Amino acid sequence: MCRAAVVSALLRFFGFNSIVKLLTNYHSCTVLTNLVFDPSLEKAILFAVGNTLVCDDLEEAKVLSWSGERFKVVTVDGILLTKSGTMTGGTSGGMEARSKQWDDKKIEGLNKKKEQYESEMEELGSIRDMRLKESEVSGKISGLEKKIQYADIEKQSIEDKLKHLSQEKETIKKEIERNSPELRKLSNAVDRRNTEIHKLEKRINEITDRIYKEFSKSVGVANIREYEENRLKSAQNVAEERLNLSSQLSKLKYQLEYEQNRDTSSRIQELESFIRDLENDLKQVQNKEAEAKLAAEKATEEINQFKEEAKEWKSKSEDCEKEIQEWKKKASSATTSLSKLNRLINSKEKQIEDLIVQKQEILEKCELEQISLPTISDPMDTGTLTPGPVLDFDQLSRQLKDRRNSDRDKIEAEFKQKMDALISEIERTAPNLKALDQYEALLEKEKAVTEEFEAVRKEEKEKADRFNAVKQRRYELFMDAFNYISGNIDKIYKQLTKSITHPLGGTAYLNLENEDDPFLHGMKYTAMPPTKRFRDMEQLSGGEKTVAALALLFSIHSYKPSPFFILDEVDAALDNLNVAKVAGFIRTKSCEGARTSQDADGGNGFQSIVISLKDSFYDKAEALVGVYRDSERGCSRTLTFDLTNYRES
Repeated sequence: MCRAAVVSALLRFFGFNSIVKLLTNYHSCTVLTNLVFDPSLEKAILFAVGNTLVCDDLEEAKVLSWSGERFKVVTVDGILLTKSGTMTGGTSGGMEARSKQWDDKKIEGLNKKKEQYESEMEELGSIRDMRLKESEVSGKISGLEKKIQYADIEKQSIEDKLKHLSQEKETIKKEIERNSPELRKLSNAVDRRNTEIHKLEKRINEITDRIYKEFSKSVGVANIREYEENRLKSAQNVAEERLNLSSQLSKLKYQLEYEQNRDTSSRIQELESFIRDLENDLKQVQNKEAEAKLAAEKATEEINQFKEEAKEWKSKSEDCEKEIQEWKKKASSATTSLSKLNRLINSKEKQIEDLIVQKQEILEKCELEQISLPTISDPMDTGTLTPGPVLDFDQLSRQLKDRRNSDRDKIEAEFKQKMDALISEIERTAPNLKALDQYEALLEKEKAVTEEFEAVRKEEKEKADRFNAVKQRRYELFMDAFNYISGNIDKIYKQLTKSITHPLGGTAYLNLENEDDPFLHGMKYTAMPPTKRFRDMEQLSGGEKTVAALALLFSIHSYKPSPFFILDEVDAALDNLNVAKVAGFIRTKSCEGARTSQDADGGNGFQSIVISLKDSFYDKAEALVGVYRDSERGCSRTLTFDLTNYRES
């Protein structure tokens, strides 16, 4: 007998059969007899239900729970009375009202939201994945913040450069406005020269047409230029046709081999006949080409004879162009010298005005102090145009004549000090009778000192001239080296950076910050790799900086080459592609250029010793030298290996 049956018997004993029912399951349905459930859920059901009585209303529940033996009672409205006497819960309207408090549409909406939240939870993944994503996002945020900082720095530098460039633009505009009249004059002269050149070219064409008139009639063309164009087009067409036939022949040969492997005799015979036809056509084309070559050679011989006269006219036109360039250079130098002279004249005029004012002040002071100054009786003898009396400076010593105007205050102070000393000495001492003898001795001493001063000044001038000559020689040597290196660095950089996708390579050039005196300032080296915009050298990557440095090193070496190079791990920052480019360049310059005086580009070859750890670099060498440790002897030893026998054909 189950537990629910025992509870039912107890209730019948107390006479509550008509008003008390058992709670039978967890779906809020009741039965009048024993509890029915799955045997496997017996313990769970008994634990959840226990000895609980269900009543229709609260009054019956109170009687059962609080009178006599206490029971755990629950009403249909949901009011629970425990054995301890507490009462909880309860709703109005009964089970029907409670069952209708949830709408089906709301339940469906809540279920959809639940499914949506579950799908979002699945998309978000586990906590570990979220933490990994969070770390990745934080890393990206830090990287973007650094990029923003770098962008701000770059923006500031660009703004500074823009300010500097705007200032330079204003100065250049002013200079252009100042030089525009002279430029118009020069442009007019250049236009006149150009018209003369056009006339000469027209005359040259007329002469060539007159010379080749009979030849042009025999060939059937209007002039010799049309004949040259037609001959060039025919030669190009023959070459293209020959190339097409050779490519078709090679394709047919490959197809013939393929068909032979397939053992198709009929197809092979057709292809062989087609190949024979093509070979016959090729022979005909070759014969035509040979005939055309013979005719072209004969024509070129005649043309070379006639072109000698045309070269004379071309040389004259080149002389005219050179003369025009010289006039342009002279005009530019004249404008610069004219501006310098104008500035110098203005400064000298200002100095003359200041000196005239100072002279007038001195004359007025001398009149007040009743001091007579030595003057020249006839001012016309001096050739001066300044108003007032002309002073005679012949009585001054040579040393005072050579003193600068800036030392005037110092000289006045010295003279005042000497005058005060002499006056005080005259007042306190008696006349010296031997003063004349001392004066003569001082004159002789002054003469000797003056001669010594002249000799020292002459020697100083000679040394200054020698110093200026050495300085000019240094400038010429530096500019020769700089012009050669700056003209050669772009070629070498292009050889180091060109590839199949970028056949032109990059661009590199050198600029002096001060071309007039390059030793006062530095020089700027700019390198632009392929598909990269202009940027400072500091913003390039390590590999790009290495390639640019090697281009500069090779261009400096090409000016006055040394016997050999020693390169210590220059490929450390390079990737495999750049390593292959640098190794190929060094190989072309070392293996081939070292045996001959010059390479194909006109630069000198060199020998090189390269220290490297990358096999893609040292496998292109002529010989290998390896260094290893000999633990038995406690020293280092070397191994050599000749690679010339294994060179690629």
